Amino acid sequence: MSATPPNAARARRAPSRVAVIGTGLIGASLGLALRRLDDVEEVVGYDADPAELEIAVKRGAVSRAASSAREAAEGVGLAVLAVPLSAIGSVAAEVAPVLPKGSLLTDVASVKGRAVEALQAAAPAGVHVIGGHPMAGSHETGASHASADLFVGATYLLTPTTHTDAGAFEQLHALISRIGARPLAVEPERHDLLVAVVSHLPQLAATTLMNLASERARSEHAGLLLLAAGGFRDATRVAASNPDLWLEICGENRDAIISVLDDYVDRVERLRAVLAGSDDAGLRRVLDDAREARRTLPGKEVPAGTFVELLIAIPDRPGLLAEVTTTVGGVGVNIEDLSIEHAAEGGRGVLRLQIAGEHAAAVARGALEQRGHEVVERIR
Repeated sequence: MSATPPNAARARRAPSRVAVIGTGLIGASLGLALRRLDDVEEVVGYDADPAELEIAVKRGAVSRAASSAREAAEGVGLAVLAVPLSAIGSVAAEVAPVLPKGSLLTDVASVKGRAVEALQAAAPAGVHVIGGHPMAGSHETGASHASADLFVGATYLLTPTTHTDAGAFEQLHALISRIGARPLAVEPERHDLLVAVVSHLPQLAATTLMNLASERARSEHAGLLLLAAGGFRDATRVAASNPDLWLEICGENRDAIISVLDDYVDRVERLRAVLAGSDDAGLRRVLDDAREARRTLPGKEVPAGTFVELLIAIPDRPGLLAEVTTTVGGVGVNIEDLSIEHAAEGGRGVLRLQIAGEHAAAVARGALEQRGHEVVERIR
């Protein structure tokens, strides 16, 4: 199962040797997904926890285990740092010097600002840095729960910057598509604001609700939690997540999370006022708005139907690729595939974007033209 358009990213070769540093749930799942690809000859793994690494080897998530992060990264075309955010700087400093020129260095951290800065600071000239964050996971942890299908249909955020090499971005974008995920480009700083809403706040809300129910069960009715039905269990599922992970995330993305919490508290207070005032009409509006928004929430679907190709003339200047891809991502449109045709003697090249669906393509084209880009549209 793949989210890749026919004859697009599927034909582009992956790096033949990959290093996965950190073989927990995400790292091991990436290893399993990458090892499905015929052109990935070897996935070398390393984890600071020997038990996790052993499980990853037994489950086939890595071809072989390395004795250090540095050893794992030697000579590979892609190094993925699936380590805690607090370790990214030190691990990047260890592996980046042994990466060959032209190789890719990425991560999977859920807070991108500091992570991208750390990767860029460690990478020598010729090693291409692109931050990444797969919006997939589970409240379960560790390589024993890894799955090659974890990323199928899921959004995989990429965070290009003005330093991002166009060819490197094209290669990583294609690779992410080939494991079934849907790459979406966003600036690192904007990423941290967005995930505070869709990931970090839900975690804290679930934690608060679970603690409230638990305290009520202890103080008022011991059988309260026996009444917990599907809605409560769905709403609090992520409360079972690893506390150490969330301590780190909340520390790194503190300002964005506090800002979102303030908005959330304001809405809860307004909802309380509606209830206290017996404002049935106001309550219905709140419920209807949420119901409609939930119905339009995108699912984990494989693109189908018409693919539209957008051709954008691009001058040879730093940051242009990041501007184009994050503009499209900013209006909620996934780029299913992209390719760059460089001008023979420099100057203006052509960036080709494949978009699933004519409506999505029109939205993307409008956003790009508002930024002053010339766009030609072709239906494939």
